[in-house]
Amino acid sequence: MLRPRMIHDPTPAPPPFVRLRPVQVDDLPWMAAMTTDRLAVGEHNWGGDPRDPAEAEAHLQAEFDRDGLLAELDGTLIVELSDGTRIGSVSWRTERWGPSLGSRCPAFGIALLPEHRGRGFGTEAQRQLIDYLFESTPANRIQSDTAADNPAEQAALRNAGMVAEGVVREAELRDGAYHDHTLFSILRSEWEARRG
Repeated sequence: MLRPRMIHDPTPAPPPFVRLRPVQVDDLPWMAAMTTDRLAVGEHNWGGDPRDPAEAEAHLQAEFDRDGLLAELDGTLIVELSDGTRIGSVSWRTERWGPSLGSRCPAFGIALLPEHRGRGFGTEAQRQLIDYLFESTPANRIQSDTAADNPAEQAALRNAGMVAEGVVREAELRDGAYHDHTLFSILRSEWEARRG
């Protein structure tokens, strides 16, 4: 008996499998090489100034020795595939919207190697980071921003549950010109509602 071929499988695809993990000392040379390679980090994560990999690694080593790159107000995690292949990193710092401690807000970013962009890994990694930050901090709000000319990251942030709030004008100096950024956020109440 012949069965009709399914043209469209109605079962939703599972999210791409990536995981976040703490930085280990053997990640530092890889991180330094990535951050000093304009093609590896991409145009939106490149500061424009050439950096020496050895200097970058020494800086990372000093930070790692201080707090393992996981401090109270900032941190970095490795993004890896299920087989342990490193594909990038996520990091955050604390912003403050007012004088009270309750006004602290983690602000995060992501860098993925070019061959792993556009495949859903960034959305999933950022979704996991949002979960981690809400679970491990008392923050009421988490934010991220990206260049206004980076529609792929804007889509990833929306897909991770964030809302575009507005434009931060001429916030980034890149390639000799100032560029606008779009500010995104998610509130704890929105995150809790999403989790059901």
